[in-house]
Amino acid sequence: MNLSEALPEALRKTRAVEVLERSLANNRLGHGILLHGESLLGLEQIVKAIASQLLETERAPYEHPDCFTLRPSGKARMIRVGKSDETNTMRQLVINIQKSSNQGGRKVGIVFDADRMNPASANAFLKTLEEPPAGTTLFLLTTRPYDLLDTIRSRCLNFRVPAALDVVDHPDWQNWARDYREWLNRLIAGPNKKTVPHIILGAYGLNARFQSILSEITAEAWKEQKTALPENVTSEEKDAMEAGLSKGFRKQLLSEIEKMTATYARDLEKTNPGRLPAIALDRATDSLEKSAGLLELNFNQAAALERFFLTSLRIWTAAR
Repeated sequence: MNLSEALPEALRKTRAVEVLERSLANNRLGHGILLHGESLLGLEQIVKAIASQLLETERAPYEHPDCFTLRPSGKARMIRVGKSDETNTMRQLVINIQKSSNQGGRKVGIVFDADRMNPASANAFLKTLEEPPAGTTLFLLTTRPYDLLDTIRSRCLNFRVPAALDVVDHPDWQNWARDYREWLNRLIAGPNKKTVPHIILGAYGLNARFQSILSEITAEAWKEQKTALPENVTSEEKDAMEAGLSKGFRKQLLSEIEKMTATYARDLEKTNPGRLPAIALDRATDSLEKSAGLLELNFNQAAALERFFLTSLRIWTAAR
């Protein structure tokens, strides 16, 4: 089975998969591969398919004795350099991939959420990347490639998986999008004594439903993913993985909101030329990006979204 046949339909015809498949066929994959995109789940599907081919195994690649994985752990979700006798540390990964292959074939190292490496672990990984062991392929998976050291990025082949492949799979999301558009309509129409309560309560309702949708999507994905984890994954690693899933889905949902807002503004401009100043859309987008930035700093999730909705109220009302 070739690479594309092992992947979901949405991933098969992407430029990244085409190049990776050709490189595999010609045995020119390279020793360092950086896979980045909006969804770690999509990136993991690709790396699992490639690892299975490199290791020539039909079972789950993580179970192969020459496949070594490293994930963030702890509440801070960091990848620590650690000690040689500690599990799930950069030092252990480096030691494992420096050893001879257990089965005489290739070796594969996979670093999940690679942007979570602290300076010590990043430098330790860089040294290995500069002088990689023979027959070893190292993969970095991340949704934030520019948080990596420039020297690490430059020593890897970079492949971006398009965000358009990620579809929000939740029964209430389309209803949420419709209600968000209706909420924007109320703002543009202009608040009055009758509509103000609906606008305020609508904002809090959208926020609460957003939290619920995110929680349910994460729970469903985590339920599926944890069944495929190796037995030696610690509870700390599992906590970090579940938190990482939630952050990935949250980023995806916020990106969808940005698209909805831009589409609404374009539609309004078509039906009411000149009515909506372009600066309003810029300010709304900037507000969403600032809220997303607060979330990356571990700001309270509900409070960050509340900030966006209340700021939107001021922006769109002033633009009418």
